[in-house]
Amino acid sequence: MTSSRAMNIPPLAQLALLFFTLLLPGTQALLAPTTPDAGSALNLTFDPWTRTLTWACEAAAGNVTVTSCTVISWEAGIQWQLLPFGCRCWFRRMMALHHGVTLDVNGTVGGAAAHWRLSFVNEGAAGSGAENLTCEIRAARFLSCTWREGPAAPADVRYSLRVLNSTGHDVARCSAHPDPGDDAITQCIADDLSLLGSEAYLVVTGWSGAGPVRFLDDVVATKALERLGPPRDVTASCNSSHCTVSWAPPSTWASLTARDFQFEVQWQSAEPGSTPRKVLVVEETRLAFPSPAPHGGHKVKVRAGDTRMKHWGEWSPTHPLEAEDTRVSGAVLYAVTACAVLLCALALGVTCRRFEVTRRLFPPIPGIRDKVSDDMRVNPETLRKDLLQP
Repeated sequence: MTSSRAMNIPPLAQLALLFFTLLLPGTQALLAPTTPDAGSALNLTFDPWTRTLTWACEAAAGNVTVTSCTVISWEAGIQWQLLPFGCRCWFRRMMALHHGVTLDVNGTVGGAAAHWRLSFVNEGAAGSGAENLTCEIRAARFLSCTWREGPAAPADVRYSLRVLNSTGHDVARCSAHPDPGDDAITQCIADDLSLLGSEAYLVVTGWSGAGPVRFLDDVVATKALERLGPPRDVTASCNSSHCTVSWAPPSTWASLTARDFQFEVQWQSAEPGSTPRKVLVVEETRLAFPSPAPHGGHKVKVRAGDTRMKHWGEWSPTHPLEAEDTRVSGAVLYAVTACAVLLCALALGVTCRRFEVTRRLFPPIPGIRDKVSDDMRVNPETLRKDLLQP
């Protein structure tokens, strides 16, 4: 930590003050709050966990007035200014500190403009801190973080991870030390994400008996951490002309709409050396396409992607593209035949009953009987001759 106070001071006094500040200790290991600067009238102290810059109220109670605070980190692209509250300045926004930051305080002393500066540095040898910190939200329910030992890390280095939300609450912490002879911890898994918000502060600190170890931190948007799982309920079927594949979106930790998803469907022949075919599907969970030739022997799989983050999730298990079985089973054929016979019997019964009822309601009209011609004892030929005689 270094600190200086710039007012109307003669050049010789400024040189002496600069020499004095260079001798002050730097940032404490493991992101401990900075030691109050005895060379500053305000005794500035910065707590990296809470991002709070404080000063001695006794000093400010006299003729010292603080008007603004500024935090600067050119490597991280940070330059924020805010007004003090009481005897402190709280930087609400989370920020990465492993590059070091400069904290400027502006004010007046006895009515004259004054400026104080506190430098927060990342102590430790170059290469001693963790590298390649990567965190992912998997299966919509747990956070997995991994990192790598620094190339110049001491042999007895021990790393610890903390994940904090924007309010400073711990979401995950891995600080258990391995047994002697074991490798340093390089991963951490948290299965309770109830406190995780839209942003997270990740920091890997280190400890070694050989001296300070640099820390590594980052501020990330939690939606960018999510890795989508495979789509759910994938089904595939084909007929003589087309195949149809359907699925359901994967479960997610973040709230996503249908427009946030995109899907990729890939099918390929089981023959060695065959070329897979892919189709991009947006805002749909179903795809129909001509049946690939030759029929049978093809497999299909689906994966989901986030249209905002431009990365893909895991593939679903493969499903065979098989033609639907159009053969009718013996049981179905027997049932259909029995139903047909029963329907015919019922139709015949209804028809016969209807004829009988009709005959009863409308009996045939009897013909007029001729007493002469209808007599069986009269010969028709004789009767005809008799009638023809004059």
